[in-house]
Amino acid sequence: MAAQTRPSASDPGPRAPRERPFGGWRAAIQPVLTLGLTQIVGFGSIYYAFGVLVAPLSAELGISPTTAFACLSVALLSGALTAPLAGRLIDRRGARTMMAAGSVGCALAFALLSQAGAVWSLVLALIAVEMLAPLVLYDAAFAAVAQAVGEARARAAITMTTMIGGFASTVFWPLTLYLSQGWGWRETYLAFAALHLILCLPLHLSLPRGPGSDAPRDPAAPRFAPLPARLHGRAMVLLALGLSLSWAVMSAFSAQWVPVLGAVGLPEATAVAAGALMGPSQVGARVLDMLFASHRHPMGTALVAMACLALALVVLVLAPVGVVTVSVFAVLFGIGQGLATTVRGTVPLALFGLLGYAARLGKLAGLRMLVAAVSPFAMAASLATLGPWITLWLFAALAALSLALLACVPWRVTE
Repeated sequence: MAAQTRPSASDPGPRAPRERPFGGWRAAIQPVLTLGLTQIVGFGSIYYAFGVLVAPLSAELGISPTTAFACLSVALLSGALTAPLAGRLIDRRGARTMMAAGSVGCALAFALLSQAGAVWSLVLALIAVEMLAPLVLYDAAFAAVAQAVGEARARAAITMTTMIGGFASTVFWPLTLYLSQGWGWRETYLAFAALHLILCLPLHLSLPRGPGSDAPRDPAAPRFAPLPARLHGRAMVLLALGLSLSWAVMSAFSAQWVPVLGAVGLPEATAVAAGALMGPSQVGARVLDMLFASHRHPMGTALVAMACLALALVVLVLAPVGVVTVSVFAVLFGIGQGLATTVRGTVPLALFGLLGYAARLGKLAGLRMLVAAVSPFAMAASLATLGPWITLWLFAALAALSLALLACVPWRVTE
């Protein structure tokens, strides 16, 4: 048996790499830029464009915008069913392959959507788009980042990807309006099909090949050891329940922002102006988290996000109605929502590791899409039957319960 040698004073032996907020960014920059750009196209074409195109689309098909949005809700529910399968395929075949396949599928689905001539064909085309969405949006991108740069650098890379992807509405709302006014809604959807095929497909094919490939990996060990296997089940259940309640709150307010603030006595212009504070708050929160909290466990960021959501609603309920109150509410809500987007990718990776990462994201995405389809209607029904103040208290209770559930996740265990 070989004798072990001790490092001398002059030879202290190997040192663990020192982590920095932007450590390893050079290795991460290619997948971050690639996926940030494809997320702008993905979210812009799949989600943000529909609100701009729904009026001309409904008028030509002879249906009401409410009916068109109902078709979208059915499609969202269908997409929730395919998200877990998408995650398993990404784990098995690699994000590069599956995101490229998703780009081709989305191109075909948008081409089909451009030819919709009745309600049934609209529903089928929207279902096709939403069932393919889990292969090209954030959860697939998070897995692609982790597979490309390794667990140790994935947190910063995921945060940077969401910062770039956050410009989707900024880019696609005016772009969609310009295209639809100049060409029409059908030609706009054909243009989206071309973007997925000509732009996103080559970008996705430029990613590393995924698990088992010879792509360069970050040699640094993850800063936080994954939970022991015996705690995986408990942690996953608590995480899923806690995040699903926060998603319900965020989805409801995203859809009902102006109606709910109007119901408590705020003018529409004030509600819209307050909503404009959310974007900078989201980006600012992500930047600060990346700069100053990279050495802390992502669960700490998740708890801050949920606390901000709960506090935002408490402020809205208890403080006098006015510009200052709604501004504070919007900033706190934006901080919580901005951080919640990143922790949905960073927390599962820190808790469970890279093995089975995409499959876990797929399960969480399915639940998220389910509550995203249901919660706006639940808030609207509550506003109509119970009134605004009881509705706000109910959603404040959901946010507080989300915080409590996530606080029970055994994330501090290291053995």
